[in-house]
This record gives sequence, C-alpha cells and structure tokens, in this order.
Amino acid sequence: MQNQTLTESLAAFDPEIYGLLQEEIQKQRFTLSLLPTSNAVSPFSAYLKASIFGNGHLDHHAVQSHLILEDIAARRAEKLFGADHAIVRISDIAAASRVVFQALATTGDTILSFNRRKAEHCIGEHLRHDFVSFSIEPETEQIDLDRVAQLASARKPRLIIYSPVNYPRHIDYARLKEIAAGVGAYLWVDIGQNAGAVAAGCAPSPIPYADVVTMPTDDSLHGPQSAVIFTTMDLAENMDQAVLDTGHSMVKKNVLAALATSFLEAGSPAFKTYCEQVLRNARALEKGLHDAGIKTLCGNTESHLVLAELPNDMIPEKMAKKLRDAGIMAKGDTMLTSDDSKTFSILRLSTLDPTTRALKEAALQTIGHLLGDFIQSGGDESAQKKVKTQIHAILMDKPLFSDEWLSKNINLTPGYGQKDLNIAREVEAEKKEAQAERMWSFWDN
Repeated sequence: MQNQTLTESLAAFDPEIYGLLQEEIQKQRFTLSLLPTSNAVSPFSAYLKASIFGNGHLDHHAVQSHLILEDIAARRAEKLFGADHAIVRISDIAAASRVVFQALATTGDTILSFNRRKAEHCIGEHLRHDFVSFSIEPETEQIDLDRVAQLASARKPRLIIYSPVNYPRHIDYARLKEIAAGVGAYLWVDIGQNAGAVAAGCAPSPIPYADVVTMPTDDSLHGPQSAVIFTTMDLAENMDQAVLDTGHSMVKKNVLAALATSFLEAGSPAFKTYCEQVLRNARALEKGLHDAGIKTLCGNTESHLVLAELPNDMIPEKMAKKLRDAGIMAKGDTMLTSDDSKTFSILRLSTLDPTTRALKEAALQTIGHLLGDFIQSGGDESAQKKVKTQIHAILMDKPLFSDEWLSKNINLTPGYGQKDLNIAREVEAEKKEAQAERMWSFWDN
C-alpha cells in the first residue's frame, strides 16, 4: 500500500461504504446543525480515537502501571473542573446516570427533578423511582426556587436533580444545595452541553455545591463519546463500587487517551475564546429570531441554548423535519411548566457546532432571521428551497472544525481547517501507514 492512501484502498475494497462516507462528508459540510448534542470532535481527539490505542483495553484487574491513561484522564478532569474525584470510564451519559442511581437511590425513592430529567435512564426493576417534577413558571418562564423548596419540603426526596438541557439561564447552585441539605437529599447536577462553558469559566460551576456532577464529553468539549462523573470524596468509594456493579469493568485505551487530550485542550486560551464566541453567537441567533418576529423563552439566553417558541398549532417535530429538509438540523420539543395544563412548543437551538465551524455573530443573526421567516411561513416547499440555497452559501467555505480553536503552537496539515477533510485524513492515514511499516520493519529485524 506504499503508493496508495488508505481512502483509495477503501474505495477499491469496499465501494459501498466508501460511497456512504463521501455522502456523509458532503452532508455534514452543507448541513447546518443547531442540535445541542451535535458538534465536531477535535482533530487530536479524532486522531487518538482512531489510533493504535484502540487495539487495547483496561479493566479494574490491571496492575497500576497499566492504568496510567485512566489516571491521567481523571486527574486532568479533576484539575480542569476543580473536583475532588472524577470517574472517566463511562461510555455515555445514560450509563453515567444509571451509575449514580445505583449508588445513591433505592427502589421507590422520591426523586425531585427538573422536567423529570433522568427518568428516561431508569431502566430495570432496581431503578424504579417516584419522580416529582419542578419546572419553569408559565407566567415568568423562570425557575422559582421558593417553589422548589416547598416541593422538597413536602415530598422529602432522596435526590434533587437539575440539568439545564432545556433552560438557557444560570441558576443559583448555592440555593439548590441549601434546599437539598434542608431535606437531607443529595444534589445531582448534570451540566450537559454547558460543560465546555463551565470548564472555561464562562458559566457558573456546580462543583462546589453538588454531591454529584455528570456531563457528556462529546459535544461542548469536542471529545469522544463518553461521560464523566464527579463526586465529593465522601461519596467516591461508593460511586467507584457502583461503576463496577453496573458493568463498567473495562474501557478502551483510545477513548481514555482522547479524553485526556480533550481535557487538556479545554484548559487552553483558544478553548476559552471558543466558548466566549459560542455565547456571543447565541445572543446573535436570538436577536435574528426576534427581528423576524419569533419569541424566545426564558428571557435572554445566558448559554449556548436558544429556545424558539412555535405557534400553538405547530407540531415541533414536524417543523424540525421541514427544517431538516431545508438543510438545518434542530430539535423540536415541548417545554413543560409547573402548570400541567400549560406547555410551550419550541425548537431547541444551539450555537456549539456553528461556532466550531467558524461562523460569527453576523452569520448567526442572519440564520436566526432565516429561521424566523421559515417558521412564520409554515415551512412550505418554496421556503425550504430558499433556506437551503442560503444555508449552502453560508457554509460553502466553512470547515467542520476551524483551526482557530486550536492552540497557536499547533500546526495542522494545511487544508484541515478550510478545505474538504478528505485531504487531511488521507495525509494522516499515510503517516500512520508509514509509522506502521517502520514498526514492522523493526520487529522483522
């Protein structure tokens, strides 16, 4: 394979999969994703995930010298977030949630949760709990912590859970801790797609207040698909045992290596600049929606998230599908309130991925206006064609991951940041092949 790149070899060996790969590249290049859970992986993380580290795994029986990757990833996570104890061998946020329930709750316990978050992760007889919801107030569109305190006092929950996946405002974590302590409950905060902003100091951190903090690592942190559990030292042993009890006895070296490097990147000045741009872009997207006559919920956004309110007769999932046909990925959802009879139809919109792709305020304001006009029109076929053309023009020269978000001393293969990623991936594949050939030559000798 000296004269062939890996991609050329794949094209010859498996044209069906190669064709799908090329389609995916084009789809990602010319589709605008405003999904909160969608973001490109950093080049370092992608390289390590596909590296030779993937040939091995670690389990809890390994001797300590073999656990160095896990230790590096955990220590870096603890330093970045200022936490006592980090668990990094978790496959995804659903698995992390089941670990926390295993460690801190028993069957039948009352769980007080914002919009019933985490109920969807309670699978199995031993994870059956009595979920009580707190939500925004329909009149103010804000969380009323006095009302949360009253609910906690009346229901005496074992756990209080807060996750801002559909709330674009900051919350008083100290007050939440006070409420939990007052009824003898654990406080669990899942920071979700706010993890990057918390790491960069662009959003308040729950770490000083919560008993447990969980987060995914693959969206706002540009890392591999994984999750982290932070706990206090008092809960560390119990949580570590719950990890093993729920089957997390081994983890891939490549994921740990990618995680460790992602945490290092998240502590860099370039990443802080990225997070600051995410917030500016969210405000610009919000302004564009307002200019087009679309109301957003919960007041002015303080995060990556913008909640666009849809007309009462509009089904969120159907609007999201029409947008997808127009080249925009968005999440249609229903926003609950403390009044069961009052809900809001919304689109959940995030500026994480557009910012990764080098879009700035002017572009996001334009996109907001396009979205607003599209919603007002009902998203007919004519509107879909118009939006698709304009989105295509906006994304024409945009990378999937802009090199401006990398540390200044990093010199990527020319073209990675601004051209089709095929070129960079082929060059990197050739480098890996050359390295492999050198290793085989060494062993043969």
